[in-house]
Amino acid sequence: MLARGRASVGACKGLTGPAWWVGRACSGTLKARCCRESPAPRVMSSTSSPTSRSCFSGHSATELQRWLEQGGVDTAVYGTGMAKTVHELFDEVSKQESVLEVEGGKALRIVNVLSLHVLNSRGQILFEDEQVLPDGRSRRRNVPVSEKMVGNEPWLAALHRAVREELSSALPEDYQVTLLEDSYFLRTEYSSSMSYPGLLTKYVFHRVKARVSGIPESPFSTVEPRPGGQLLTKWVWKAPPAQETF
Repeated sequence: MLARGRASVGACKGLTGPAWWVGRACSGTLKARCCRESPAPRVMSSTSSPTSRSCFSGHSATELQRWLEQGGVDTAVYGTGMAKTVHELFDEVSKQESVLEVEGGKALRIVNVLSLHVLNSRGQILFEDEQVLPDGRSRRRNVPVSEKMVGNEPWLAALHRAVREELSSALPEDYQVTLLEDSYFLRTEYSSSMSYPGLLTKYVFHRVKARVSGIPESPFSTVEPRPGGQLLTKWVWKAPPAQETF
């Protein structure tokens, strides 16, 4: 359930596609401006003009592996250590959780991410500290509540889904999510992917702050069903940085 703060989110008319009234414009200009969301990229047809980017449009993990290697990615380490498999990347693209394209002759992964800063009564932010995978492997995370956006999913819908999928096992059934005014912010960054080594990733972050009723105020764990078992996630609360940059 969602409880909105004073005019924190509302319909924004005059724009095509998903758009929302937000307290701060994407560029950091005056408040109460209309700010178009950056829609999540989609898998595109391979029939593109010579000047357009070349996007992966294959139909199998084998085709994807070949495409990655042509784009300069060594897939030999995929499926070892903390690296995911080519099949998992193909599944991600098939679900429209990311798009793959070639930029400057190199493979590029593009992901739209809902970054949700959940605050407790002390003003601390909820961070995902560690994941324990169904096969017993664990990995450190140190990220706030995050969810890949699917297709052209609006960030508000992704927020609902993030809370439901990531935190619901630790919440009462009647929990409510209250957005904080003026908290929406958009940022894009490039970094190497821990899950897919050698594959440069462009992350488009849609950051918003909220409070969630009934959430534990001390460290806690959640579980999600996954193929082969369940994913255990350990959560901790951390003080926000003295000077917030995002």
